[in-house]
Amino acid sequence: MFKVPSLRNVEKTGPYFHDGSVASLNDAVKMMGKLQLNINISDKEATDMTAFLKTLTADVDAKYKE
Repeated sequence: MFKVPSLRNVEKTGPYFHDGSVASLNDAVKMMGKLQLNINISDKEATDMTAFLKTLTADVDAKYKE
């Protein structure tokens, strides 16, 4: 069994995968489409998914500012 981490701040947690072999979130999205779903994700689809994942990024310092 594997523990799956949250997608919050995934934009800031690169490089990706257990060995850090993928530097780009866009490339990681495309690779996971192929490996897990056996589909080829187009560049446009990967860009759209990456844009969504970036909306999950929080400004962690905001709560400490007055």
